[in-house]
Amino acid sequence: MERVERIVLIGFSGTGKSTVGRLLAEQLGWDLVDTDAEVEASLGMTIPEAFRRDGEGPFRVLERMILLSALDRGRVVVASGGGAAVSAEIWGEDGLERPGTLVVALDALPETTLTRLTAQRSVDGGTTERPLLAGRDPLVRIAELKSERQSAYDRAHVTLTVDRLSPKRVAEEIAALLPPSADRSTPELTLDAPSGRSDIVVRSGSLPRIGPLIRSRWPSARRAWLVSDENVAVFHQAPVVAGLTTAGFDVRRRVVAAGEGSKSLLEAGRLYDWLLSGGVERGDILLALGGGVVGDLGGFVAATVLRGIPLVQLPTSLLAMVDSSVGGKTGINHPAGKNLIGVFYQPPLVVIDPACLRTLPARELRSGWAEIVKHAVIQPSTPGGERSDLASFLTRNASRLRRLEEPVTSLLIRRNVALKAAVVETDEREANARALLNFGHTLGHAIEAAGYAYRHGEAIALGMRAAGQIGASVGSCGAAEVDRIDALLDLFALPRRAAVDSALVRSLLGSDKKRIGGRLRWVLPIAGGGVVVRDDVPAAAVDAALMAVSESVAAPVGA
Repeated sequence: MERVERIVLIGFSGTGKSTVGRLLAEQLGWDLVDTDAEVEASLGMTIPEAFRRDGEGPFRVLERMILLSALDRGRVVVASGGGAAVSAEIWGEDGLERPGTLVVALDALPETTLTRLTAQRSVDGGTTERPLLAGRDPLVRIAELKSERQSAYDRAHVTLTVDRLSPKRVAEEIAALLPPSADRSTPELTLDAPSGRSDIVVRSGSLPRIGPLIRSRWPSARRAWLVSDENVAVFHQAPVVAGLTTAGFDVRRRVVAAGEGSKSLLEAGRLYDWLLSGGVERGDILLALGGGVVGDLGGFVAATVLRGIPLVQLPTSLLAMVDSSVGGKTGINHPAGKNLIGVFYQPPLVVIDPACLRTLPARELRSGWAEIVKHAVIQPSTPGGERSDLASFLTRNASRLRRLEEPVTSLLIRRNVALKAAVVETDEREANARALLNFGHTLGHAIEAAGYAYRHGEAIALGMRAAGQIGASVGSCGAAEVDRIDALLDLFALPRRAAVDSALVRSLLGSDKKRIGGRLRWVLPIAGGGVVVRDDVPAAAVDAALMAVSESVAAPVGA
């Protein structure tokens, strides 16, 4: 959606549409149309009175007229009634599907809805009536009505689960959905770590416009050293080079082989030779354009050549966008294991263009979904994690996300980047909180390194499933948490079994770089949500979990 001229809030009663609409309109400086308030003003009576006098039919006709009239305006937020979206007449190109219209569904559990409606009646002394909730058990009636209307609510561009969010936070989340071309200042995500600050831009279509962004940050830089791999270069190198050249940079290009094999001392040495023979200076910039391999390799070289030159991460894979490009971890592999050689080095700038995802094979996308599921599982244990619910967001928007629809995809990436940044800010070097980000990685890295038949995300997904089994075995969680993790992974068709050499995986576990005092650190799910780090996991529990995820000899699914 290139430009948003109107935002329409739909959803069941009690989800906060009127309050959120008011706050959102104030934040954007737009007009507000609250259809319930407009109906009451037009009729000169309350909605319950209108229902009693005329029935539901005439009310719905007037409601549709008011809503469709509001859509003729620009720069307007519309808070609709709970049943408005059910009418087929408000959809189509003359209604909610009109170009420039962003439809956001606010969703809450029936229990949350009942609590809010009951509280509202308490505040106004019992004068608030909900005609459609009259009669028998209100909780049952809420669940029935919500179920009847759900297919209409699911037509929204994005669904926000609001049970744990304040109205102000919901309004901020919706404002973040607006594309940069909308009449507002685009918020920048930042990561302030002891070693440096990263500014993070999430903006669809940003790669072709990268030149001015880089030039404004480094006005006196002369050369830009662009590292990419042979797959990514085909799709994205030319527009980046054109943008940098137009901005006055002398662009030097280097393309490495795609795949984990490039994360090596040999390839790092080749990059050093390229940079040093080309006269690299400390005022130059190195840009890593690609997925996690290019980001890790390019970051390591930028951190170490001339004792460090500025680094810009330009992630093109979903995994790199939500995880490896943010946080300052760089590194290369060693025959003894993954990422055993590296440094922490914060990139001053990370530019994420979600439009790049449309060039990815399905298998690469699945790798990214695995890291996002990881964030959803650990979120309750992360700084500020209690204020959001990434797992519910994934569940409610899974089909939209699998289709890479906007603006929901960009919002998901921002949420994940914000989570990662919050963790790294509190623990840059993985002494405490950052270790939570290794959920699924202890066994996952070993599975990945056992022949590299599995993508990183596929291996981490298997590692998360195994961590759930270990957690249940040692008592940190129950079957409900294991089932929840499996269900989230299944939403994105991530593997359940691995065809690996179990003996080799056990051997590789002995080289895990996260060991402390010779003991492996396991990040395990806990009852009620979240994770905990433990180093007392018995070998038998690990063996049983490994067996649970390696019972089949099926090969990984192809792209």
